[in-house]
Amino acid sequence: MAKLPPNLSLQAFPIEEALAEGRKGDAERLICEILLSGKADNVVQRLAAEMIRPPKKGKGRPKSLPQHWFDIGTDFDDFRSRGMKYEEAMRELERRYGFSDATLRKAITFYNDARSAHDAATAEYYD
Repeated sequence: MAKLPPNLSLQAFPIEEALAEGRKGDAERLICEILLSGKADNVVQRLAAEMIRPPKKGKGRPKSLPQHWFDIGTDFDDFRSRGMKYEEAMRELERRYGFSDATLRKAITFYNDARSAHDAATAEYYD
């Protein structure tokens, strides 16, 4: 018979289910019962420790997408396909959107990366 993984715990199933359903009080009660019985396994002890001292969250606000990245990218491609020089296209985008050169470059790069990923993911459908 195959050996069970070390992080599998029958004691932890009802606790994890209660936490997943948002019933923190029930999870705390179950953990206390198991800990007081003296038969808590490693997974239950880890859950108890995480409830006492939750894992650290990342610092700061999550990174956001550049504002209007899709519109900026499509406009830039449109300008360049019509033969407009790079500098002229950037000036027009600055006038139209009111963003700095660096912000526009970041949005264009994001658009190009997204378009490349899309093209790679859908290439098999166009072959």
